[in-house]
Amino acid sequence: MTHTDILTSSTPWQQRGLRVTGTDVSPVPLRQMATGESEATARAELTDLEHLIPPPTPGQSRGEARIFHALIAAYGRHRPTLTGGPFGIHSLTPRLDELVVQIAPSQLDRWIDALAFRKGEGGVAGLRWADRPDGIALTVPGMRMLLAGISETDWRAALGRRSADQSSLMPHWIPQLRREPECTAAQDAELAGLADHLSATLRRVRLLDPLTRISGHVHLFTTRHHDDLHLIEACQATPTVLPLWSSRSLPPPLWPTVPIPAPGPANPRTAVLALLSEVEPDHAPPRNADRPPARALCHIAGLRTDPVLVEAAEHVLDVATRILADPAHASVYAAGGWAGSCRTYPEGTVHGSDPCLPPGAETVTDVPETDLQRLGRHSSSRPSATAPTDLISVGQEELVHLLDWALAAATRPANSLNWIRGRADGALQHTQPLNGCDGTLTLTAATTGVYRVSLHTPGLSDLADEDDTVEWEREAAPSQSAAVLLAEHAAIEAAVCLPFQREHRKQRLLLPAVAPDEPTIRSVIAEADYVLGFFTFASILDRLHERVDSTQGAADGHWRTDGPATLTALISDWCALPSPHPCEAANTGTVDSPAYLRHLAAHRAAFDPFVTRYLAAADSLAGARTFQERHLAGFAALCTTDLSVLARTEVRPVGERLLRLIKSMPQDPAQLTAWYEHHLDQD
Repeated sequence: MTHTDILTSSTPWQQRGLRVTGTDVSPVPLRQMATGESEATARAELTDLEHLIPPPTPGQSRGEARIFHALIAAYGRHRPTLTGGPFGIHSLTPRLDELVVQIAPSQLDRWIDALAFRKGEGGVAGLRWADRPDGIALTVPGMRMLLAGISETDWRAALGRRSADQSSLMPHWIPQLRREPECTAAQDAELAGLADHLSATLRRVRLLDPLTRISGHVHLFTTRHHDDLHLIEACQATPTVLPLWSSRSLPPPLWPTVPIPAPGPANPRTAVLALLSEVEPDHAPPRNADRPPARALCHIAGLRTDPVLVEAAEHVLDVATRILADPAHASVYAAGGWAGSCRTYPEGTVHGSDPCLPPGAETVTDVPETDLQRLGRHSSSRPSATAPTDLISVGQEELVHLLDWALAAATRPANSLNWIRGRADGALQHTQPLNGCDGTLTLTAATTGVYRVSLHTPGLSDLADEDDTVEWEREAAPSQSAAVLLAEHAAIEAAVCLPFQREHRKQRLLLPAVAPDEPTIRSVIAEADYVLGFFTFASILDRLHERVDSTQGAADGHWRTDGPATLTALISDWCALPSPHPCEAANTGTVDSPAYLRHLAAHRAAFDPFVTRYLAAADSLAGARTFQERHLAGFAALCTTDLSVLARTEVRPVGERLLRLIKSMPQDPAQLTAWYEHHLDQD
């Protein structure tokens, strides 16, 4: 949904394939999805458990949060294929007062570096270790984590390999030092409000696995927004504050059970009235109106206040009241509130194809079929041609739509933004400085329900044609009140988006990364958001053969003022890879040259070693050449290369299937289509 210029229908929300009967996945594989445990372990642990993933005790939660926060800071953006899993975790077994973790042996030193406390430099204050028959126990007051399968010999050897300043990671028999309680309290205070969310994410850390399939990276970090600390996930190079379980539309059994926020459960009736009175006072129901909160909810959700809809909204508010008071669903308060899930309309969640059903969807739609049909008939655009089953489905969707907005209004963060109303069109606007950057974040919510989140950042040359403005998000909401909720939530992500934002023409990062002085193909691939692999490359070559008469060589310039000029530039443009500017050294270098590798590293993109070899040879021919001539050069380069040696420069696994495809590449460009189609048929 982010970075879009397409406005979508805002009301009602048509949830395709609404299912309110829970999940068809049995508990064992569902738990394995989150923990990475073996089937036997998951089955044994689930015996007599009330929750699929047991919630930790308060002390256990705080300790796990501090450890996970230290790991996030130490690991940063990393490839789980190189670390044996996200943050080096192969699997974990969560229990009420313990977390058993299997880490890759190669990551032991890295964990020690991450956890050892050095004031002002991270780590976990007060952490102690002890040898146990089944591994090394890490403890802080109220928490225990077992590193399963790690012997004392291996642990002490790893400690010895680290720097001399490892006295901060001490055995259990060392008493607390004088300053440790103070440092521990400071770390707890730093994570206040986020500890339960961090702990819940750690206990479900293998949910990150599917998110690494595009860029290959795990990337979590924390950021502050209006004094609240948030956990951001950017594995697919698009920051989102949504919790993993809702961003992936996972069933409620995988959601964490966490404490209700300190002020107590939110009152949705009070919340919808307060929101509407603040944002759209002219639409607030009069004091003598029947069922004012229900009427307010209808307006926020973009619906009329007809009696049948007001009655439905009243039922929804009853259900929302119960949901918001239930610790099993308290994670709706997390990550800026349920407005984050409402932002996934209509395309689905950040990481899935369907919007995440709110907790209580099954309850709110558990009403007599006659009532659902009546509501569906009232809401359907074709009442005379709608079958009873369709009317029931429309009625269910309407109830879930209302529930979403009731939860969004009730979970709006307490420290809401300062909105200023425009004099002419009635639009609301909020501006704030960007953290760590010379620029301004601007939120706008129009009376039509359209909201915009823009970043104004002077001095970015790639934005010259856009008046130095990046539009992070522009969407349509059911009402101006709803637009305010969505814009406030989007601002959490927009404030940290600039390092991930690319300009549209050449897909260059607006804030390039720092490139190493001597990059290698392997190092560039390791840090890339997107790597053009040979399989994708092969699918493009046959189409280029039919559409490209001739191209110039790299020495003549990849990019001219009128567009891409080389084979590399054409493919980069086609596949949304960053291209160099005409004035840059990379613009006249082949893709394997240091200048071009630095360009790719700066914009976190890469070609795999086989594509690199082909393109470097193809573009080494100076002057205008036909596609056939360049293909022959690239073909010859691959034919004369030891592919097994070349594969060692690839970070990711290289399978025999890929090598067979490369070896079978035809010399005649006219055969490229048949070659690739034959490859597809073999799959």
